[in-house]
Amino acid sequence: MRRSFLHHIAALFWASSILLLASQATAQVTPIKFLNDWRWEGPAAPLLLANKGYFQKENLSVSLTPGTGSGATVAKVASGEFDMGLGDFSALIEYASKNPTAASPVAVYMLYERTPSALFIRKGSGANKPSELAGKKMGAPVFDGGRKLWPLYSTMANTGEVKWENVDAAKREEFFAKGQLDGITGFYFTTMLNLERQGMSGSAYTVYPFHEAGLRVYGNAILVNAKFLNEQPKAVAGFVRAYHAALKSALKDTREAVKTVKEADPTADEQFEWRRARLAFDTFVTTPTVQDSGLGVIDMKRVQGNIDAVVGAFKLTSKPKAEAIARADMVPTTK
Repeated sequence: MRRSFLHHIAALFWASSILLLASQATAQVTPIKFLNDWRWEGPAAPLLLANKGYFQKENLSVSLTPGTGSGATVAKVASGEFDMGLGDFSALIEYASKNPTAASPVAVYMLYERTPSALFIRKGSGANKPSELAGKKMGAPVFDGGRKLWPLYSTMANTGEVKWENVDAAKREEFFAKGQLDGITGFYFTTMLNLERQGMSGSAYTVYPFHEAGLRVYGNAILVNAKFLNEQPKAVAGFVRAYHAALKSALKDTREAVKTVKEADPTADEQFEWRRARLAFDTFVTTPTVQDSGLGVIDMKRVQGNIDAVVGAFKLTSKPKAEAIARADMVPTTK
């Protein structure tokens, strides 16, 4: 009887221990709400791939939401609507400058070492180069990264004053292809392939990537809400490690990684999105600078240079501190 009682107590203790461990394991899983910069297209493959096991290995439960523009991500992460997101670095600087008393999102991983923003000029518009754009009709969404950067690019390319029209992202390339706009801004790899889908040949327009004008500003970075970063630094570090590993995998086997885009958006054309991903990866991710320094690296001296350039070009009154909007210590040391 006594032995049976002891066995019963031991069984209860064992069961309680298992339940406690299970409860602790569940409690260690950190939920993260992440906002992408744009729709589910080829360049998003590393993020979608990371949610196929990489995040889970870091005890993260990540909910992914497609975005509406790299500039729009900044405010939504700042407000806490999302814990993290992929957003434009220049837009981050602008936000921090215009909201000096608010805690700005913090960049912890640089995906695009140089801005993917580009100018597209329609042949027949009367402008054969950027310096002939004065008075021409330009279109882009308000939160488009290229439109945000326009004051900086315009000064460097000597475009003169243009006439901006607010155009929905879904209509930008259509209006341009139909001749309703003289020029548009957009991400190089997104707009170029979208124009192809509109039936517009590459011979019908000229494209000018902003970085070719000497505009050496960072592009999209992984941003973190300041409060979330302060409360969950280990979760953020885990997210960065997982994304870094998934990005390396996507660079190595892009065709396999792009299958995740098709899963996220059944209407996606895998071959088309593979081309888009390779354009993004080859031109803006694995740049000569990245090949020397490594993926995701944030150079704090360059951050300060970006701040100086953006504040000056945008005529902002407040200059944020580099350490308030970026930190370089979370990027894995492996290239």
